[in-house]
Amino acid sequence: MIPTRDRIAEVVLEVIRKKDRVGIYPHVGADGDALGSAIGLALALNRAGATARIFVDEKVNPRLLFLPALDLVSVYADLDTQTWPQDQALAIAVDCTEPERLGCRQELYRDAPVQAALDHHVSSGESGGLRLIDPQASATGEIIFDLVTELEGQLGQSLLTQDAAMALMTAIVSDTGGFVYSNTTARTFAIAAHLMAYEPDLRQITYRLFHESTKTQLRLQGELFSQAQFLQDDRMAYARVDQALMQRLVATDTDLDGIVSELRSISGVEVAFLFRELADGAIRVNIRSNDHFHASDFARPFGGGGHAKAAGMTIRHKTLDEVVDLVVAQAGQWLNG
Repeated sequence: MIPTRDRIAEVVLEVIRKKDRVGIYPHVGADGDALGSAIGLALALNRAGATARIFVDEKVNPRLLFLPALDLVSVYADLDTQTWPQDQALAIAVDCTEPERLGCRQELYRDAPVQAALDHHVSSGESGGLRLIDPQASATGEIIFDLVTELEGQLGQSLLTQDAAMALMTAIVSDTGGFVYSNTTARTFAIAAHLMAYEPDLRQITYRLFHESTKTQLRLQGELFSQAQFLQDDRMAYARVDQALMQRLVATDTDLDGIVSELRSISGVEVAFLFRELADGAIRVNIRSNDHFHASDFARPFGGGGHAKAAGMTIRHKTLDEVVDLVVAQAGQWLNG
């Protein structure tokens, strides 16, 4: 049986030879890995002779505006769906495998004659088409790097550039927490070393992803940290944010970055949750955990997923209070089970 990566490479090579169009679809709320991987792949495909563009549901997260080639990114609401997307020969989902995680764009993805999905999250969902899931990869950026390397070997030309290396390095740095999370492997460092040969600005990547802050973020963090709750002999921590607080501080989802990780870093905490009420009333739950609590397994019955120590889910048709009570009770059973 031909490995999935090789079959995807064959499909991509056919698109390149025909100079066809490729639509690339990162998940809703594209983070550093999703958007960095998408840009790195698009740049490599364009250099090879295809025409690749990236379609997203919302404007790029301000924290990621330093990324190169943002002119390749089109927001769905601004898109003339009667033209370009209908001409795509191949649609590639990046950092997700379920079309449902593509939001408004899922029909554009489904309508493509050939579909592929590249991800490093274990998922029970089905995407159709070709699915390449490598849970051993620290980031989808690693999977993109391997695919580009395969294409380079088949085409006999270099497809990486400084901009592509900047994008893929952002993907990897984002999902490894700056090479400190437990998903960082020897393979991760080997790929990063290869990318560094193209001189991406690692200082800027690290600063923009992890250190840059705003007054709004500072005030929001102050409110949430002061109200954080600790349960199960301080093995569980959580914070909750409703729309009223977000509106009062004129805050955005970007301002919540890093809060749940800070809660997890408190001594003795084995699992931390951030509950946030979305504008449509749904409740988004972000989970960060340590060695004794499998975040992805916990999230899966709620329709979520992710990694062993970082996962999330979105729960609808319940209030913020109801979701907090439900998740906290279930998590307590897990900690004591």
